[in-house]
Amino acid sequence: MPDNTAGWKSVAKKIMLFLGVLAASVHAQNEGVQLDEPAPNLLAEVFSFASDQPGKGRVDFYVQIPYPEINFVKEEEQYTGRIEISAAVRNPEKQQLWQKSQSVELHLKDFSQTISDRYSTLKQFSTDLPPGTYDLLLHITDQETKKVKILNRPFAVREMDHDTLALSDVMFVHRLTVSGGRKNIVPNLSGMIGKDQTPFYLFFEINQQGQFDSVQLVCTFTNSKGDIVARRTTREALNGPRTQMTWQIDTLSLSSENYVMSVEAQCKAGGSSGNTVHASVTRPCTVRLENMPMIITDIDKATDQLRYIAKGSEIDYIREAATTDEKQKRFLEFWSKHNPEPKAPRNPLMEEYYSRVDYANKNYASFIDGWKTDRGMVFIRFGPPQNIERHPFESDNKPYEIWYYYSQNREFIFIDDSGFGDYRMRYPETDLWGRVR
Repeated sequence: MPDNTAGWKSVAKKIMLFLGVLAASVHAQNEGVQLDEPAPNLLAEVFSFASDQPGKGRVDFYVQIPYPEINFVKEEEQYTGRIEISAAVRNPEKQQLWQKSQSVELHLKDFSQTISDRYSTLKQFSTDLPPGTYDLLLHITDQETKKVKILNRPFAVREMDHDTLALSDVMFVHRLTVSGGRKNIVPNLSGMIGKDQTPFYLFFEINQQGQFDSVQLVCTFTNSKGDIVARRTTREALNGPRTQMTWQIDTLSLSSENYVMSVEAQCKAGGSSGNTVHASVTRPCTVRLENMPMIITDIDKATDQLRYIAKGSEIDYIREAATTDEKQKRFLEFWSKHNPEPKAPRNPLMEEYYSRVDYANKNYASFIDGWKTDRGMVFIRFGPPQNIERHPFESDNKPYEIWYYYSQNREFIFIDDSGFGDYRMRYPETDLWGRVR
């Protein structure tokens, strides 16, 4: 089998050159100091269910790691990646209540899979905890580079033991298969729903203390304005104290934006003439834009974020489109002109660019969105620094950071004049286009 490494390196080089840099995240990974850092491209989710242990809830933790986040090494005729996943649960007092580690070894024959975010490894941990609020702390260590990525997810375990009717957390289903009469479920951790009106599944459990034999289920989707824009109902049979439910939601005609999905269960106590018992649970979700990276959920914001790669006239042309569909068409036309791999199913430059925007928003926001800050601007244009000097507490100086890009002979100094994390670039004294700041 031919080694495609050279071809994929060529694609990466095109991405770096178009962004106006000679080193991007791949280069920074191989040279310079390795820093522990948050990992915006990893997905983690927590689902709480009723437990067989009295006074506790069962908690399932899932973590999904795209292959590009793993360093694969060629070994004979295959590519091998090794990571260790450490999961810990802490209470609000930061006391560790539970910890477990798992080693993962992956073997791939096709190099292209190692750098495609269409492929990932999914791992699950489970434990039982009393009702309350907690933090899930994940450390993912690459055994080759020794680089550690961290994820922190707050979650809650709800009381279900004493409720007449209770619902577990709701899981979006990525893939559902049946083998030997047993359902096998792969969760959708992103909460992203496609806009192509394809039916999808929800998985959850219904728990009851009463003697109900059926339940009325109502699923609604509420948009950012607070309007219910979709509603589905079904009546299902209940099988004793705990019923596992896989509910197919038929086609939805929803615009691309963020929603709150609610599932409500209704049962009649004492027959049809009795009082109605309710239980409900909510979960955020997003209907994603077609042919876009999953990170992009708002075409207007995505257009504004082109600031560091597009001309003002190009951005204005997209903004001036009369309809959302036309705006999306112009947006994709812009990126099709800047695609280092036109024959590929996805545009790696667009994926990389908006991955950086997403990271900046999650890590550099202050009084404005992270992508608009000076640190966000530098990160989007140049990628991760090869080293960062952080000076948060010095008696004679305001907090400051120095970012080093050794391979480009560049450094940037950011100072927090306000003391509230609002770092401004002080050096160089010109912006990235040579204009005096």
